[in-house]
Amino acid sequence: MVISDIALHFPKNLSEAIRLLGELEEARVLAGGTDLLIEIKQGLVMVKNLISLKKIKELKGIEKKGNRIRMGALSTLEEVMSDPLINQYIPALADAAASMASFQIRSMATVGGNISSAVPSADLPPTLIAAEATVELHCSDSSREVSLSEFFTGPREMICGKGELLTSVFIPLPPDETGIAFQKFALREASALAVVNVASKLTIKKGKIERALIVLGAVAPTPVLASKASGLLCGNKPSDSLFEKAALTAREEGNPISDIRGSIWHRKELIQVLTRRTLDEALSQVQGKLRRGK
Repeated sequence: MVISDIALHFPKNLSEAIRLLGELEEARVLAGGTDLLIEIKQGLVMVKNLISLKKIKELKGIEKKGNRIRMGALSTLEEVMSDPLINQYIPALADAAASMASFQIRSMATVGGNISSAVPSADLPPTLIAAEATVELHCSDSSREVSLSEFFTGPREMICGKGELLTSVFIPLPPDETGIAFQKFALREASALAVVNVASKLTIKKGKIERALIVLGAVAPTPVLASKASGLLCGNKPSDSLFEKAALTAREEGNPISDIRGSIWHRKELIQVLTRRTLDEALSQVQGKLRRGK
């Protein structure tokens, strides 16, 4: 397909974008375009109309709203990396964004695009799920908010209905004595897809783990909430032996495949290693907050 054969539309607001999405034939939404334009050029996606979201102000910005952080779907990965709110409350999300691609791509690629592509190896979803984020979906006559943990249904598949557009991501401010950590293994340091990525969240009260979430990426058709490993941590005091047991349990909760980037065995080993590292890092964050009197 030749890009010049595609009609490009620039709606000025969200309502107009959603209307065009429902009316135009073979229409796709264009945010940063770092994935979509390549897929079009390679003939993997057939498109007659592209609806650019570039001019829609309500899809931009990162801000604190009540007890949550709102990220507009058009927030770029570079903005996530450098945003003061993200770095103060969820630095693991800045780490995840920083691990992706190159400066040029991060300056174009968007939060909404990384989520909506529903690629199993995407780096933002595990951390956002560990942080218990929700996404806001809009269509022509209504909107709804759903947990990101329920958003993905398969590789490149999600619960969005026809004409429905992801507009915002909401992240609750983490409770006190909470740490969230992200780790990724890739075949090179830059511009590489994850072989495995892991995000873990720990909330510790009175010396015991009150809440724990371990989320695995690139090891199944969708991000995996390692519920058995997470549950094993709750109610117990943090310890090396407990974290090692949780890492071994998480190792068996992934369902990886063998491909050009890694074998099933290699990915399972990585799950164990990265889970242990994220748990140690999350605990270190909590201990640091306690030392600072937070």
